[in-house]
Amino acid sequence: MSSPLKQLRELRGKTGAAAVVALGFAAVWVVLLAIVGAIAISGERDKSTGVAAGGRPRTGTGAAPTAPGQSVPGDTTPDGQPLAPGAADGTAGGAATGPDASGGGGGGPAGATTPSPTGGDTTGVTDSEIKIGIHAPMTFSGVPLNLAEDPIKGVHTYTDYINANGGINGRKIVLDIQDDRYDSDGARNSAQLLINDHQNFMVSGTLGIDQVAIVATEAANRSVPYTAAGGVEARPIPGMYQLAGSYTTHAQKLAQFMASDAKLKDLKKVGVIAVDSEFVKPLVQEFKDALAPYGFEVVAEVYNQKPVDNPPYDNYIATLKQGGTQVLVPLTDPLTTQQIVQRCAGGLGCSWTYTFSNFAHDSDTALALFVPTWAAQNVRGLSSGCYYMAPEVDGDNCAQMKVAREQWIAAHGESDWESNGSGGSSGYQIVSFLKGALQGAGADLTRERFREAIAAFDNYSDLVSGPITFVGSSNTMHGVERMTVLEAQTNHKYKMISPGFVDGF
Repeated sequence: MSSPLKQLRELRGKTGAAAVVALGFAAVWVVLLAIVGAIAISGERDKSTGVAAGGRPRTGTGAAPTAPGQSVPGDTTPDGQPLAPGAADGTAGGAATGPDASGGGGGGPAGATTPSPTGGDTTGVTDSEIKIGIHAPMTFSGVPLNLAEDPIKGVHTYTDYINANGGINGRKIVLDIQDDRYDSDGARNSAQLLINDHQNFMVSGTLGIDQVAIVATEAANRSVPYTAAGGVEARPIPGMYQLAGSYTTHAQKLAQFMASDAKLKDLKKVGVIAVDSEFVKPLVQEFKDALAPYGFEVVAEVYNQKPVDNPPYDNYIATLKQGGTQVLVPLTDPLTTQQIVQRCAGGLGCSWTYTFSNFAHDSDTALALFVPTWAAQNVRGLSSGCYYMAPEVDGDNCAQMKVAREQWIAAHGESDWESNGSGGSSGYQIVSFLKGALQGAGADLTRERFREAIAAFDNYSDLVSGPITFVGSSNTMHGVERMTVLEAQTNHKYKMISPGFVDGF
């Protein structure tokens, strides 16, 4: 028998029943391809190899200075663990404190940052480059498998497009991508590298909300701008700017959709399975509050352990069945959903249907893991972007998905879009969100001006999602508000059954 890792690699890219023929170790792990969903990033050309995007060697290792006036504790992360030796006092594991002798963080040919005429913080900025750090689960607790190949490809595709067309005010974006391993230790290591050791101008995270919280906390301590997606608005992540939709918005919109959908509106007994995380648990109450005006009742709540902990899935199913669940809503990763779906299909006699919003359940990869049930039931749910293969993409109600498709096809060809566009197009969201803020900050690029540019977003729409507005609000966790409706099909694809984005249901 081949090794689990070899089975994983063989399963990568397969769809339908072929992706879940083995329910043992291999099938469990391959599902993690979907966990990062629409916004995971690659490290194939990243800092971990010592080479920047475009093949340029990296220079500079000085630690970022400690930010004054921060209220977030500087020596621990949200789970109470120390970040790394020396991190609390602004050092990086013994590295020299403060900028290097040239006055910066080492991003340019000579390792010098570009001074700002206004005296702002230009760490990570040179006359020719802008260093941007990103953390993502490039492995799963060290298992050497790229978990997000298509979204990774998307981030590089759209970054390369910007760089090939003049960059941002004449500067090229240089990506520094680190593996957060989808665990706390990996997140702490990523925070140390991206923020303190490599001195990136700003940092962006992905959907693993516990990892986001750890890195974001360190970024806030060091006054480094930070963006990510997801999160509960009542449990804000320190210093985070929302680049997609919050969990809160998805829960509210899903409740409205369930009340209006012909297949769901009469299924009043709702079961919920949610990640056992302090950053997800509050969402269950928010969802219950959103459902209540429509007569829905949450009859069963399950808080699941992460897949690496070998959760008692059969016990979860028993709890959901005992509650009389009619429709199950997964507020968790696709791996957990896949285990529920497959065990139910394998003879546990679950009588419920499913619906969803967010948590990476709207990707082709995730859908392939839920066979045969989701296709057979034509499961419907919400996405914050138009479906990449929908004919409506050519119209006026699908944001910039058409632009994303055109740039992708120019780089890789149409058949590659048809194979990889589901996840790959999501790279446009991250890259264009950052592009908008970098352009808004102007040629005198500083961290202060970058934050001001994000805070000034007013219906910013160069995205594959609906627009994002921050102006006039202190709630930086609130992002997109518009959704599309998807329906699972038997060809292992979704079909968009709404005419692009809809404001109500």
